[in-house]
Amino acid sequence: MIAPVRWRGDRLILLDQTRLPGEEVEHECASWEDVAAAIRTLVVRGAPAIGVAAAFGVALAARASRADTFDALLGDLETAIKGLAATRPTAVNLFWAIERMKKVFAEAAQGGCSVDEIKKRLEAEARRIHDEDVESCRTMGAHGATLVPQDARILTHCNAGALATGAYGTALGVIRAAHEQGKRIHVWVDETRPLLQGARLTAWELNELGVHCTLITDSMAGHLM
Repeated sequence: MIAPVRWRGDRLILLDQTRLPGEEVEHECASWEDVAAAIRTLVVRGAPAIGVAAAFGVALAARASRADTFDALLGDLETAIKGLAATRPTAVNLFWAIERMKKVFAEAAQGGCSVDEIKKRLEAEARRIHDEDVESCRTMGAHGATLVPQDARILTHCNAGALATGAYGTALGVIRAAHEQGKRIHVWVDETRPLLQGARLTAWELNELGVHCTLITDSMAGHLM
């Protein structure tokens, strides 16, 4: 399974999307600063994937904190959250994930949890956000696949696959689910200028999944439709 975001106990492992399709390189993030840099430089991209990464960024900030009091830990987390939020001001999932992490912190603190327990709860919440994203994408794919006929011809733009999410994909997840059901599909993949998310990422994903596809220039879309 294509896994753009993975948690390895003490660090976040990202599939470096700036190196695709030529190389499959893992990018390790051992701190929230590493996660912020990865979001800013498009090592990880796509709203859901950014949200998942940001949640783990907060968990990494908590893990790295040497605070032994609630207030000191809060100060460290506020610094990390401010830095993560500044990476992509228009990414809705980024702020949604951060707010979930802040809520968990507040509830744990109000419940009288220790600093160590708060850190554990933050990591658990980041893992939960990741798992929920994968499950929601799979569910979306299963529902959407019912609309895909046999011998479908589908046009895509940008990348809305596993690389943009926790693991499975949103719009491309529908194509993936239909393919897994045995439906014959051919996908026309817009290159998606100027960053070529279609040419570099969507075409790569479809080839990895074994889905027949043809890469086209953006200006060919009208003709094909």
